[in-house]
Amino acid sequence: MSKEYDQITALHYAAYRPSLHANILKTYLPTTPKSNYGLDIGCGTGQSAIALSKFCNTVVGVDPSKEMIKKSIKHTGVSYELMETKTLNFDSDRFDIITFAGSLFYAKSQELLDECIRVSKANSLIIAYDFEILLTDILKLLGVGTETGVTSDYDHEINFSGLHTTNVHLNSQYKQSIRFDITVADLAHVLLSSKNDYTTMANTFGTENLFEKLQQELETKLNTTHTTIKANTFLSAYTVKIYGL
Repeated sequence: MSKEYDQITALHYAAYRPSLHANILKTYLPTTPKSNYGLDIGCGTGQSAIALSKFCNTVVGVDPSKEMIKKSIKHTGVSYELMETKTLNFDSDRFDIITFAGSLFYAKSQELLDECIRVSKANSLIIAYDFEILLTDILKLLGVGTETGVTSDYDHEINFSGLHTTNVHLNSQYKQSIRFDITVADLAHVLLSSKNDYTTMANTFGTENLFEKLQQELETKLNTTHTTIKANTFLSAYTVKIYGL
């Protein structure tokens, strides 16, 4: 979980994230009855923790970024904590559901998986999910192409494969494509919430009043204040099987 977000990108990240988290979770989780305790690892500003609260009565979101925690969204039944190590500061046998929403790529380690198992109840769930907003057409429209100049090895489909998984069982794994509506203003926030894309936009349009200039450019190019974009969604769900109990 070492991805850097400075104050500017964290601000845009907090301003808007597509409300896809709950939609992805509900493809696998029942909304009733709710589970008791949920843990969202790598919660960012809280959108994924709030999504988990639709399925759990009480949710804790943890994140290693102080900027994200500072900008976390207040919500009934959701609390936030700074995660400074891969050791989870919770009692054993506590959580019914643990989620990683786009954070497992940065967090994946045997140490953290073992910690997740430790704090999970037997037969609880660990879910790694993510979505990839497909911005190639938008970048081309803006005349900046599809390359940011920075090679990324980010894997949206990452799960716990390659680790010692005796105590977890893979139940489900899938990838789906969707479309969703978005305002041009929110699309500008999406483009500026990624450090790589922010750098590309700043190099193209300059840093002064960048959000306003980008929004105006998008509205001019799209000839609308609303549009529809594509995303791919990914989910891997595990059941914790603590043998010998």
